[in-house]
Amino acid sequence: MNENFSYQDYVTDESFLASYNEYQARYSERIRESDKVIISLVKKIVSEHFIGTNPTILDIGCSTGNLLLHLKNTVPNANYIGGDLAESSLNLCRNNPKLEGIAFEKLDVTNLPCNHYHIVIVNAVFYLLDHIEYERALKSIAQALKLGGYMIAYDWAHPFEHQNIVINETSLMHPNGLRLCFRPMKFIAEKMLAVGFDYPDFQPFEIPIKLPKPSYDQEVITYTIESDEGRLMFRGALYQPWCHIVAKKRS
Repeated sequence: MNENFSYQDYVTDESFLASYNEYQARYSERIRESDKVIISLVKKIVSEHFIGTNPTILDIGCSTGNLLLHLKNTVPNANYIGGDLAESSLNLCRNNPKLEGIAFEKLDVTNLPCNHYHIVIVNAVFYLLDHIEYERALKSIAQALKLGGYMIAYDWAHPFEHQNIVINETSLMHPNGLRLCFRPMKFIAEKMLAVGFDYPDFQPFEIPIKLPKPSYDQEVITYTIESDEGRLMFRGALYQPWCHIVAKKRS
């Protein structure tokens, strides 16, 4: 197991990315349920706070550009940028005619250009960062946003304020180990406040569709279990506390 895993290992593992990019292809036509929420949040923020402008919106960790494709179709009056460290994913985006008009750049979430964006979207990225990387990323995003700008994150966040969990998971796709971080909402809020955001809005996500459970000898992928607490999303033996988090940069 790789105890020194970094998010940069994840985004530069081309053998993993080849299968992951193939997996992402299924969402080029139909919108992922969690992405529907992000799109509605962007639409609401643009209509309420950036009306009459063409806001600059960054999707950092854009992968193959599915979210940007659907955003462009729903909120067309914006300047969209896709950022990633994975060259193979960026090349797929640049060669996709459906993504014409969107700029794709090699960008690191921990080192973004300052005062550049009205909205930064961080879609399923933070849970891969250790606490030092996470704090650097939050500070980078806060500095990258214009005053009054917004960050929209989709990440794992739970309400047990004294339980901060970091685990190493091995799987078929990641035999050398993958670090996963489950952070308390209180911890997340404190870190965001410290770098210049207002108190974030946490919106726990319950997927509106059922996802089948894979067999026990297959790759760990998300599936759902019905319970008295609602429809819960699991990854193998792990419960995933997915949450949409919206934070405004203090003016």
